[in-house]
Amino acid sequence: MRAGSFLLLVAMGLGVAFACGGDDGGGTASNSGGAGGTNTGGSGNASDGSAATGGGLVIDGGDASLSLSIEPANPVLTATGGPVTQQFTAKLSNGGSTSAATWEIDDVVVGTVAKSGVFTSPGWVAGTAVVSAKLGNLTASTNVTVKVQVSDNPGNVTAGDQALLKAGGSADSAFKWLYPYDKTVFPRGVPAPTLQLGGAAASATYLKISVKDFSYEGFFAGSAPTRVDVPAAVWKGLALSEGADAGVNVEVSKLSGGQATGPVKQTWKIAKGSLSGIIYYNSYFSKLAGTGGVMRIKPGQNAEVFIGNCTVCHSVSSKGTVIAAGVSWATDNPVDSATWDIAADGSAKQRVKDPDGRKMSFGALTPDGKWLLSNGSMAGTSPVRGLSGDFPSKLWDTMNAAEVATPSFTSQIKYALTPVFSHDGKLLAFNRWEQGAGKTLSVMDFDSSQSPPAFTNLQNVVTAQGAVAGWPSFLPDGKGLLYHDGEKFDTAGFGATPAFAELRLVDLSSKTVNSIEALNGRAGGSLYLPYGETEEGKLNYEPTVLPVAVGGYYWVVFTSRRAYGNTVSPGGTVAGGDNKWGTYVGGAENPSPRKKLWVAAIDVSWQGAPDPSHPAFYLSGQELDAGNMRAFAALEPCKADGADCESAAECCNGFCRPTDETNDAGGPVTKCVPPPPGCSKEEEACKTAADCCDVAAGFLCVNGRCTKPTPK
Repeated sequence: MRAGSFLLLVAMGLGVAFACGGDDGGGTASNSGGAGGTNTGGSGNASDGSAATGGGLVIDGGDASLSLSIEPANPVLTATGGPVTQQFTAKLSNGGSTSAATWEIDDVVVGTVAKSGVFTSPGWVAGTAVVSAKLGNLTASTNVTVKVQVSDNPGNVTAGDQALLKAGGSADSAFKWLYPYDKTVFPRGVPAPTLQLGGAAASATYLKISVKDFSYEGFFAGSAPTRVDVPAAVWKGLALSEGADAGVNVEVSKLSGGQATGPVKQTWKIAKGSLSGIIYYNSYFSKLAGTGGVMRIKPGQNAEVFIGNCTVCHSVSSKGTVIAAGVSWATDNPVDSATWDIAADGSAKQRVKDPDGRKMSFGALTPDGKWLLSNGSMAGTSPVRGLSGDFPSKLWDTMNAAEVATPSFTSQIKYALTPVFSHDGKLLAFNRWEQGAGKTLSVMDFDSSQSPPAFTNLQNVVTAQGAVAGWPSFLPDGKGLLYHDGEKFDTAGFGATPAFAELRLVDLSSKTVNSIEALNGRAGGSLYLPYGETEEGKLNYEPTVLPVAVGGYYWVVFTSRRAYGNTVSPGGTVAGGDNKWGTYVGGAENPSPRKKLWVAAIDVSWQGAPDPSHPAFYLSGQELDAGNMRAFAALEPCKADGADCESAAECCNGFCRPTDETNDAGGPVTKCVPPPPGCSKEEEACKTAADCCDVAAGFLCVNGRCTKPTPK
């Protein structure tokens, strides 16, 4: 049974309590597994109230002489590219009728069970689920296991070439992985990565993917440069299959000039959870937005224009309800400032517009978007590109752009650069320009319940190795702070004055800095990125962190000028990929398409780890031709009780539970609900870890959500 399966049964209203003991009941059965597969299993029963795993677990039996069992017991189905079915039958030990028995399954991802007892697997998801039958006070359960073994030939590769590809070889020494990177952790719900490899063009390729009970091999047509597109059904099934969070083995071989090379191998992990929320970012020379604007991507979908008309220098509240930005552009500063409400349908309604473009540009919004602490600007040209002139940092009301008096802040700090509030609103981090001229990152406590709001406990937490410690972003636990350590606050450079940077993670309690090498493209101090140090080293900027953990990881979105496989890269297929900086000629800026958004996982159990980060993956859906930067990962505006939901992170009350309704697949429909009795499941609301159902398994309460530990 998968983690949380018992809880799902309880949530469905089933009185389930497993008995222990017993072996497979005598006898075995073999029968057709339905379309696309086979199955095997055993049978048996128990009549003394004890469990017999082969014939079902007897629960609430009442009369010890009467028991309910399921046949066949523990069947194993093998799917080979299509749905597989299994007819289950409930039986009473006295031979009585069981036609009134009701059927349930604890994991509708593996498959569904009909009222008739027929189990159906879609055929792409490997795993084990518990099927239960109930008749009166009697309940029986058995496991059903689905294995996936698919061999595919979408490229119509000949049998002879298939044999060459499987045998492999070493004909092309330049054949290597360009993207993705070895040991990448992906979330569920994002498109499959396009596999991109170096060397001579391929006339055919062979892909093999395996994890636990899931195995896929496919033969694909050639491509120049060499790429393989993982079929969507394969990727989705792989992501949902058991074991994907422990390690997915991937191999690719190719034919070029009739000779084979490979396999080249990687191992990935796929976290058990999909990214929540929306990613908002600035794009320049966007074909969608025109000159530029704020774009948005819901993970797994394509980018869309959120606010155009050269809306820049933005920030988004972590609850996803308010956006603030500069509007239009003059010689030195945005012309105006504005704030907008973000509606549940994805539209934006302006709250206020102010004639000073510095007021809301790059500001720190409180999680609910009520207030904004402005990014300070010194006399002359600010080190934060896009601002100039003396403008001290102050707290502003986002409804009317009026100042909120905060003497506890203004008496201590004049210029707070690139400020940010923690996801719970209790901390503020910023570059403390008055100390270190850009090298110092500081943190203060923030209490919004006081009148006026109080800023206290000013501490310097880190000094940059480079010239600047900027763009801080809190982890959801509030204990760690990511930041950009580089030569400038900027991501630009235009050749003669490049802006190099890497990301760092500081522990706020110990002030220990972790270099998070894997995220930055390093291992043991050396760059593992395929084009080398000169082409891809130290090109990571502007981190932002999703407010909730997913699948045991925190998720960081950042700007990078690294190459993207053989697509946006030296010799890649997107024009301009050879120049990572772009050009600036005669006052005209021509950004490089190399400036893109990337996502990386950081272990929830990060404190004390040598490197809790993992290699990054390219955020799919963004425009390939545009320059994209300055992402904000925020939740979607929360949903009221009764609204459909996929995750508790979507619900205002913090609970998303199955209902009595069923979807087209026969599984339960999940909706936002009032706080139910009992404990909280993953991503549901909590005050302490003791509120979480799986606290014994190491679950934590992080930013008010039950959070699973990082998978081992």
